[in-house]
Amino acid sequence: MRKNFYEAFTLVEMLIVMGILIILMAIGITAGRFAINRANDVAHQNAVDQIYEGLQAYYTDNREFPEATDPETLLSEADLEENNILFDYLDQGAFNGGTEATFMYFVDASQQQAVLVCVTLGGAGDEKARGVYCNGNGFGSDDINPAITEKTNEPGSAGYTAIQGLDADAAISDWDQGAWTSPGTAIIGE
Repeated sequence: MRKNFYEAFTLVEMLIVMGILIILMAIGITAGRFAINRANDVAHQNAVDQIYEGLQAYYTDNREFPEATDPETLLSEADLEENNILFDYLDQGAFNGGTEATFMYFVDASQQQAVLVCVTLGGAGDEKARGVYCNGNGFGSDDINPAITEKTNEPGSAGYTAIQGLDADAAISDWDQGAWTSPGTAIIGE
C-alpha cells in the first residue's frame, strides 16, 4: 500500500509566518519614521549653525549683527543679492532640505553684539512639541529676551516656555520648496 505525503505548509504555519511579517513591518515603519524625524532635526540644526556662521562672517565685516526688522532681507534666499543681507555669507547651494519649521532670530537691540538663531524641531510653531534648537553667542544674555541658556530646549523647559510664550510672528522657512519664505516679522530681542 502506498501513502501520500504532502509537502506543503499548513494553515497554522502560514498564519505564524504572516504574523511574524506583520511584526517586522511594524518595527520597520517605526524605525523609518524615527530616521526621517532625526534627519529633519539634523537638517534644521545644520541650517541654524550655517546661519550663525554667516552672521559671524557678517559681524567680522560690519562689527555688528544685522537688525531683524525685515526677515526677508535677513533670512530669505532671495534671487537678487541686494535683497538679502546674508547673501554673501551663506552657502546658497547647501541651504535646503528638511521640513517646514519656524526660524527665530534674536539680537540685542542696544549694541547688536549678541545674537541667537533658533529653530523649532516639530514643524512650524513646533506643533508636534519636539523642542527648539538654538545657536549663537547670546546664551544667557540679559540683553536678549527671552534669556536662553541651552542649545536644545525640550518641551517643558524654561527656555522652551519662554520662546513659545512670545507674542510675535517669526520668519518661516518653507523647506518643501527648497527656499526661504518669510511671511511674518522676525522676533527681535529687547
